[in-house]
Amino acid sequence: MNIDWITSFEALKNVYIDEAYSNIAINEAISHHKGCRDSFVRVMVKGTIRDTIRLDHIIGTLATDGLKGIRNRTLIVLRMGLYALRSMDSVPEHAAVNEAVSLSRKVAKGTDKFVNAVLRSYIRRRDELESQELDLATRYSFPDGIVELLESQYGEETEAILRGLSEPAPLVLRTNFLRTDASSLAAMLGEAGISCSTTDVSPRALIAEGSNVLGTKMYRDGLFTVQSLSSIAAIEALCPQPGSRVLDMCAAPGGKTTMMAEMMDNKGSIVACDIHEHRLGLIEAACRRLGADIVETRLMDGSCHDPALDESFDYVLCDVPCSGLGVISSKPEIKLRSDVSEYKELSALQLEILKNAVRYAKPGALIEYSTCTLNRMENEGVINKLLEESSLVSVVEMHNILPYNNLVGFYYSILRKNA
Repeated sequence: MNIDWITSFEALKNVYIDEAYSNIAINEAISHHKGCRDSFVRVMVKGTIRDTIRLDHIIGTLATDGLKGIRNRTLIVLRMGLYALRSMDSVPEHAAVNEAVSLSRKVAKGTDKFVNAVLRSYIRRRDELESQELDLATRYSFPDGIVELLESQYGEETEAILRGLSEPAPLVLRTNFLRTDASSLAAMLGEAGISCSTTDVSPRALIAEGSNVLGTKMYRDGLFTVQSLSSIAAIEALCPQPGSRVLDMCAAPGGKTTMMAEMMDNKGSIVACDIHEHRLGLIEAACRRLGADIVETRLMDGSCHDPALDESFDYVLCDVPCSGLGVISSKPEIKLRSDVSEYKELSALQLEILKNAVRYAKPGALIEYSTCTLNRMENEGVINKLLEESSLVSVVEMHNILPYNNLVGFYYSILRKNA
C-alpha cells in the first residue's frame, strides 16, 4: 500500500467526515506515517478538497446511479484518483488508477471494481467531460451561494476572483527582523535546497519553493514565520512604533502580534487576546520561537466591553473572525462549510468588536480593522455602519485586496480616533 495515498486518505477522511481543518488534518496524518512525502500529501489533500464540487460532478456523470449510494470512504477514494488523473502530472494515468484501486481494497472493501470502472471511464471520456459547458460554480468548484454573493458584489470581476481563489497560495515567509534580514535568510534557505524570491510588497517577505520548509533549523531558530503577503502589508500600513502600547484583540495564532513586536523592535508592550484559552498557547509559542518579549496574553471576548481598558492604547488591531472567503486557496474546506445566510450575524459580531476597539484606543490613536474575506458586508459594510453610528473616528486608509499576484483576499481599514 502506497504510504502517500493512505496518509492523504486519512487526512481527507478527517476533513470530510470529522470536519477537521485541512492544515491540522494533514499535519496529524503526516505525523502518524513516517516516511510519507510531505509535499505529495499536501498537494493531494488540498487539491482534492479545493476541487471537490467539480470532482463530484464528474463522478456523478460517470457512475450509473450518480452519487446516490456511494459511501463516504469510496467517494473519497474516487475523488483522490480523479484529482490525480486531472491535476497531478507527476502521477502517470496507470499509477493513479492502480493506487486508487489498491487504496479502495484497504479502506472501502468490495468497491475496487467500481473504483476501477469509474476512473477508467473518465480516461476514455476525458476530452468530452473536460470540454463541457459549465456554470461558474461547477467550473471553479464553488458552492452556488458564494458565487451568487460575489456576483452581486463584484459583477464581471467574479470569474477572475474565482480563478484566483482556485490557484494554490504561494508559501510566503516573513523574515524576523529581530534576528536576521531577508537576503541572509534567503541564502541560508538556499543552502537547505529551498529557493526564495523577493517581492515588491514588502522587504520582509520571501516567496519560498521547496519541501519541509518548517522543518528547517532556520524555522526552529525563529528566523522566519509563515504569513500571507496581504497580512504583512496590512501590519506594515499600521506601523506600530517602538515604545507604544498595543492591543491585539483577536490575536491567535499570533502572526500579526509577533510582526508588530518586530516592528516595535521589542520595545513597548502588546496585549494579545483571544476568546479561547487553548489558543493563547499558540500565541505564546510563536512569541517564544520568534523572540517577541513584549507580548502579554489575555483571555478576552472582544465583543464584550471591558471599561478597564478604555483609552489605554496607542494602536488597536482587530483582525476579526470572518467568513474567510479570501483565503480559500489555502483553506479550501471553507467551500464545503460556508453558509452565506450566516454572514449577517458575523457582521454584527464584527461591529461590536470594532466598537470596543474604538473605546480602548486613546484619543489620536490608530485602529486597524481587518478580515481575510472578500464579502463587502463584513468589510466596507462594517466600517460604514460604524461611521454612521459614531463621530469618534475618521478613516485614514482603506484597502480591499483581491486574490491576484501572490496575494490572498484581504481587507483592512485604518481609522484614527478623533481627539
